[in-house]
Amino acid sequence: MSQVYVLASAPGAGKTTTALLLERHFLGQGDVHTYLNNGCHHYTVPLEATKSREAFERWAPGGYDVLIMEVTCPYTPFEAPYLTPFDAFNEVVPLEARADWKSFVFTRTLEYWKNYLSTADFDPTELWDTVHDRTVQTVVTRAPSPLDGPCVDTGRVLHHPEGFVCDTVEPRMTLPRSDRTAIAVGAFPGEYREIFPNLTWYRFDYASFLQEFRAGAYDVAIIGMCLNERLKFRDRPERPSIICYQPSVYCDLEKPPKNLPLKDNFGSILSAIHERAVGEPIASDGGAYSSYNNRFWTYRPHPEREMIWREKNVVFCNGWVLPQYLIREGFLEVK
Repeated sequence: MSQVYVLASAPGAGKTTTALLLERHFLGQGDVHTYLNNGCHHYTVPLEATKSREAFERWAPGGYDVLIMEVTCPYTPFEAPYLTPFDAFNEVVPLEARADWKSFVFTRTLEYWKNYLSTADFDPTELWDTVHDRTVQTVVTRAPSPLDGPCVDTGRVLHHPEGFVCDTVEPRMTLPRSDRTAIAVGAFPGEYREIFPNLTWYRFDYASFLQEFRAGAYDVAIIGMCLNERLKFRDRPERPSIICYQPSVYCDLEKPPKNLPLKDNFGSILSAIHERAVGEPIASDGGAYSSYNNRFWTYRPHPEREMIWREKNVVFCNGWVLPQYLIREGFLEVK
């Protein structure tokens, strides 16, 4: 059995900092590239793992005494489900928002989604009661001095970690190990580091990566995501396997649609995730969340393309497609 500590909050509240400090605490001392930079074993939990405690355990990695899960925007329909399997979670709250946390959530969630929705006519706290229907421990961040309960001070020191709440799970996921050599650049699912222990990550140093990429002295190359959609690669080695999470480096793609209408309320999407089989539509076509209507329930930035496609030795991933899916569907060979 493993203990699982769930941290949830609105963006910018200090979750990733708290998660890293908690991890260091348990070792005795969020974005994905932040975890990679800090040498953490980072795993992505897919939406299908939220359907039950048993489903979560199938995706929880074995071999750890403690798991720390970070949930961003827990009051939205694609993040709230991650709390469903658990009886308790830790809500990370900045000190300045502590007095009126619900208003802070309302405002911050509205700000977050205004760039993606064509209307602001919705209640960002619609799922407030659903989220809080379990034990909730407040963890205060940005405290000028230690408080009585769990908190992180302005010097990034964690206090009272024994006050965090946790659940217990029985992890069942094991990843294959390969002796194949791999190189990577950009942001990519952290599972690759476990699958390929000999992986060399060039962070966001594309010049150094491309130098090795051209040489071809490796078995697998992973081109991760970056924010620069104009980035193009002239080089395309013909022999090694290439997994590309930034299809725009080789393909001319339509820009992802923005400001789509909100055709579904949050509650209906949440119900669909709980009740429907993985791969069935969970949002209305043409609506803000229709990009999740695919066989993995994973956000697909380019709706005109498949989730995965192959061109010669390059496998293109249209979104954060986990290597477990690529292995299962025959797109990634692990020897």
